[in-house]
Amino acid sequence: MSGKDIATRVTAGVQALGLAGQRQGWQEQHRASLLTDAQTYDYLADALEADLKGRPVEGDMPWSAARRAKKRARPLREAARAMRKAAKAVGGTVAAYEQSAPEKTAADRAARAERKERKKQLARQAAAGAAARSLERLTPPAGGVEQPRATEEPRTLGDYFGHRKEA
Repeated sequence: MSGKDIATRVTAGVQALGLAGQRQGWQEQHRASLLTDAQTYDYLADALEADLKGRPVEGDMPWSAARRAKKRARPLREAARAMRKAAKAVGGTVAAYEQSAPEKTAADRAARAERKERKKQLARQAAAGAAARSLERLTPPAGGVEQPRATEEPRTLGDYFGHRKEA
């Protein structure tokens, strides 16, 4: 495959992602292509493995041919696994592209800012309510309760435990 072919495929892919009606088709086409390639690599690995298992070498142990066959087929199995992984990645490409559209990004940003401002407002209200409750709790009642006299000494924690310093 030449560089021009790759450039053409990339350009066609970008154009397909840009048009809402062609995104799903592009995704399915490329996913199917990658899965077909993976299946082909698996079949090739199976054939190679069967061929090598059927040709034992003189002096082999009973498991040597099977081990050698698996070792030689491993790169094809890894390539098939990589193709399946790529097909899975292509599956999320359309969703990721739609999430990064400029109008969607701007709407998400505005919604986040609105949620943040709402949280700040709720926190301010909660803080104001807590401050009002504290102030209310600390304010002496309006009537009836006797205020401490100015001549009394202020009470300390030691007064409650009987540890009073004598002057």
